[in-house]
Order: sequence, then C-alpha cells, then structure tokens
Amino acid sequence: MKSKVTSLDELLDTLTPPGARDVDPKRIRKAIVTGGDTGIGRYTAIALAKDGCDVAFTWAHHQDDAELTAEAVRSFGRRAYVHHMDLDMPQNSIPAVDAMVKDLGGLDIFVSNAGQMTQKVFPNLELSDLDHLFRVNTFGAVLAVQRGVRYMLGMDPSGNTSTFDDIATMARKVLTGKVSSPRKTPGRVIIITSVHETVASPVDTTYTMTKHALGGFVKCAAFALADTNITINAVAPGEISTPMNNSGPEESLETDRKFIPVRRPGHPTEIASMVRYLASDESAFISGMSYAVDGGMTIGEPMASEMYQKVV
Repeated sequence: MKSKVTSLDELLDTLTPPGARDVDPKRIRKAIVTGGDTGIGRYTAIALAKDGCDVAFTWAHHQDDAELTAEAVRSFGRRAYVHHMDLDMPQNSIPAVDAMVKDLGGLDIFVSNAGQMTQKVFPNLELSDLDHLFRVNTFGAVLAVQRGVRYMLGMDPSGNTSTFDDIATMARKVLTGKVSSPRKTPGRVIIITSVHETVASPVDTTYTMTKHALGGFVKCAAFALADTNITINAVAPGEISTPMNNSGPEESLETDRKFIPVRRPGHPTEIASMVRYLASDESAFISGMSYAVDGGMTIGEPMASEMYQKVV
C-alpha cells in the first residue's frame, strides 16, 4: 500500500513520535537515583546529569563515594543532592524521597537501583536473611517508587486512606475521559533488577527471589499507570564491573568470560546508557518491559551449564 506521506515536508513532520510532541527537549528534568554512591547508580546519575538533569541520589554505607558522585554531577553544570537511605528499614524510603523531591522542586525520573547480594542458597535459607534482602531489594524499592510516583501524579504523597485505589483508578479515569492525564510532560520510572529477574542463580537463591518479585511489580505497575504519561520499565544487568561484584570499571576490559558471548563483564556506563534511553521522551511507547543488558549472558545459559556445575 502506498504511503500517505507524499512530500519531504510531510515526512519531516512525522519524525517526532507522540510522546515527544509539545515537550521542550531542553527543559531541566529532575531525577532521583537510589544507591547512587557507586557502581551502576553512580554512572547512571552522571549520565542523567550529562543529559541535562538535576539529580538527587541516595547512599547507604559510603558517604565519601556519594560526595564524589555529586562532584561529578555538578561538573556538568547540574545540581546534585545527596541523602542517606538505608533500606534495611523500608520505611526509611519515605522521608528520603520526600526530601529529594523537595530539593529538586519536582520529579520527572525515578531510577530505583539500591540493592544487595547475599549468596544464600536453598535448602540452607534462614528467615533473617530472607527478611533482610527482601526489605532492601524489594520492599524498600517498591515503597520508594510508590512515593515518587505519587509526587509524579500530583497526588497527596501521604494519602494513606486509598493508596492503591488512587493510583490504580487514575488510569481508568483517564482512559474513559473523565479526567485528563495528570502530567503534561513525560514521567519515567526505571528499576534496576538483574538477569536473575528471570534466570536462576545457583549461588544466591534469595537474591533471585527478590529480583523475580521486582519483575512482577514492574508489570503490575505498568497497568496501574496506563495513560498517565508515566512509564515504568526494568533494566536487567548481567555481570557488571562494580563493587557489588568486587571489581571496578576497568575490569570490564577483561576478556576471560568464556561463558558470556561477548567474553567480558559489562561496564556500568553500558547499563546507564539503557537507563538514559528509557528515561528519555523517545521511550513513551515502552512500559512494563524488562531489558537484559548482559553481554548475551541470558541467551548463553547453555554455555554456562558447566560453569554452574563447578560453582555448585
């Protein structure tokens, strides 16, 4: 069938997708990154600053690292705000998000990155270990995101009488035309999960469980946020050269990972690049999805079977 576009002017007019129309691409967006002191969170905060965002981020254990990240953000001419947040007590996320939104003067992008690993395996799991890691990786992350989204929607952040209903019915009202979308500019939520959101880890049952749970949360939240001009997606890293993996960015140059198709661990900027796209105006047609940035680790699982047997 012949295209309805018949001239160069018409063609050029079609280059802008719906999600980016009538939005100033040079506006200063306001972003939160949890766990921004080191690793993926650090490089994500810097990447967003390079894109013109003011950034507020949290740290749990290494304030000196957080201050260095803030210095890097400011080197790009952007504002940086640093807050302590220890998600072993998930409710700590509430005042931390409140303070960051106040500092920023609003919220456009929320990157949930803070997390831990334990290396605990079934059938030797302890309730205390399960409780701790779910608090940090899942419960704390969900509460923080929920708080941030309420700000994004212009809702009362402390409206505890109908927290779920207020958000879940917002999309239905928009779709039926009873109210207009609460946001005129795009809102973006990106959750850093792991390839273990979908693939089992033989050395950390608990970590795998927490990341599977986050994957389910992303899918459900995408339905609740339908047509509110807020999207939510996950980025699922493979092995990345970060302190969590006892390595640094320079070690991503090592090419001795024979069980990963690209033969090396990832650099944290390679995760940040995906976050930048999902946080952009151009990603409006993507929600409820999870993107593996893993050097082919997920598709290479058959290659890894021998390695897994050795590890176990």
